[in-house]
Amino acid sequence: TTTPGETKLLASEIYDILQSSSMSDMDNVNEMNYHRRKAQFFLGSTNKRAKTVVLHIDGLDDSSRRNLCEEALLKIKGVISFTFQMAVQRCVVRIRSDLKAEALATAIASTKVMKAQQVVKSESGEEMLVPFQDTLVEVEQNTELPEYLPEDESPTKEQDKAVSRVGSHPEGAASWLSTAANFLSRSFYW
Repeated sequence: TTTPGETKLLASEIYDILQSSSMSDMDNVNEMNYHRRKAQFFLGSTNKRAKTVVLHIDGLDDSSRRNLCEEALLKIKGVISFTFQMAVQRCVVRIRSDLKAEALATAIASTKVMKAQQVVKSESGEEMLVPFQDTLVEVEQNTELPEYLPEDESPTKEQDKAVSRVGSHPEGAASWLSTAANFLSRSFYW
């Protein structure tokens, strides 16, 4: 039930763990830290207008809670995108740089069944969970969300307007006979 992006992220974490256990000298550890910093570039850490926040969400157990969380995050003005990692109860959220992570925690806490903690990496590279303060942060809501387009089936085309080869005949016998004659004249060299 994971998306390709989530699978790739999990695979890279497993790869990093396996690489760190097999590396023994300090040069290899420095190289791994360099690659980790390089990978963070793609998460938007250098983007001035957006930042990425990783949340560990207690209570993110099933699809109904995921839907609740999606609705809460969609209401926040400044949320650009988010992806879920259901196996580890995490959500990676891309937000505007002026939006505080506490606003995300407040929105998730408003569901009354989930609570968020921020996932940060220490200088040694270990992940730590940082709980948010219990003070509620004012969340600017998206009030004018557009409706999604309907998922109607596209209308079928009329058969009399279908594309056909130039020179084909609509009569069944004539087209069969001309097809056979064309085959014979092209197959045999006279």
